[in-house]
Amino acid sequence: MITSFLFTQSESQSRRSADVFTYDNKGQIFQYKGNAKLEDNSAIITSDTMTYYRETELATFSGNVRLLSKTNGSTISAGYASYDGKTRYAYARNRPILRSPTNNVTIRSSFMERDFNTPIAKAISNVHLIHIDRENDNKQTDGYADELTYNTDTEISVLRGNARLHQGNDRIEGEVLEYNSQKSQANVMGRGKIYILQTNNYVETNESQISNYNIVTADRIFLDDYGGEDGRTRTLYAYGNVEAYFYEENMILKGGYVEYEVDNEHMYLYQAPSVRIPNRGIIAFGEWIEYKKEGESNQFKDIIFHNDVVLVDYDEKLSLEGELLHLDPDTKIATISGDPHAYLEDRSVKIISVTMQMFNDDEKLRANGDVVVESKDMNSRSAWATYFDKRKYLRLWGETPYLRQGGSTVRGREIKYYIESERVEAYGVSGEIPD
Repeated sequence: MITSFLFTQSESQSRRSADVFTYDNKGQIFQYKGNAKLEDNSAIITSDTMTYYRETELATFSGNVRLLSKTNGSTISAGYASYDGKTRYAYARNRPILRSPTNNVTIRSSFMERDFNTPIAKAISNVHLIHIDRENDNKQTDGYADELTYNTDTEISVLRGNARLHQGNDRIEGEVLEYNSQKSQANVMGRGKIYILQTNNYVETNESQISNYNIVTADRIFLDDYGGEDGRTRTLYAYGNVEAYFYEENMILKGGYVEYEVDNEHMYLYQAPSVRIPNRGIIAFGEWIEYKKEGESNQFKDIIFHNDVVLVDYDEKLSLEGELLHLDPDTKIATISGDPHAYLEDRSVKIISVTMQMFNDDEKLRANGDVVVESKDMNSRSAWATYFDKRKYLRLWGETPYLRQGGSTVRGREIKYYIESERVEAYGVSGEIPD
């Protein structure tokens, strides 16, 4: 083993060694072969061969190159590297691989740069980041980008250019994507999108199976594997113009801010949130909205709207208002309470009751308890009322319902009121009958 020392003030802080050493005095070029090594205050670099240019203090390395940070123990291995002894800046190519101090993060790319004055490393072109979370059943995260900046101290990566993260079957995309390996947190800055595969991985169609993804887009997306109130729930936080599309339920959810517990498929929407079901012509609003799945296999679904709730069925010219609304996204059955009001036929008829239900069949609406119906020339009271959409009539029954129209009153066991023709049918009649 031959060791050589340099003589300038800056060079005196480094040393080089190898099995074989040659020196070109005219060109001031040192050649090292076999277990070549350069060490200074910042780094230890080893390779099969090393060439050192004394005038510029530039060293080049080839064959089994390994650059070790003396500050935090992170390494870069490559087929070729160069190192500037003045600036402490290194360039690596030929399949460079960076490994974190804890060895749970690996970064591959076409080229790498390493500033040994700082903890910053840069990966360029065909970037692939791999993180193994050893505290979470060795869960693997894969990141891809055109360019990546990595802080070897904090283990935070910033991905740019076609940036995306894969966690199992889920995928995050964004303009700029920040990933914290220590905390298993992903932060998308700039418009981002995440694809989340659901419990029921596929949806059957007439021709094939389609992957059942929920897709969330927002101005900023933050995914925390250790989120939630218990600090152990994988949670997505989305900010600004949030839009979520649920394929299986065929619904679109919007809000200014959303929290989504990914594994149990529980979502909270705030800041002017809404839910739209396109194939039913339904849109609903509330002060805040909750979507959840329950049951052993998450077979029961519920969308809960809280405070100042409005649901509009544009196809049926029907709207509901109240303080609390439950909507089943599969059956499209809605139950509303808290001073509920229903409006039929473009708000020409108003219904008030204790609770109401909206159905996805000819029996469109059912009002329960102390029902009051009002229109321009008619009002009625009954225990229950049902609205049938196809023939557009109301059925009133329970506790001897009555209906007033013009100057007449009808009472009976059951009353039908046809909205378009204003015709009344009464069964078990009593009271005043118009001439």
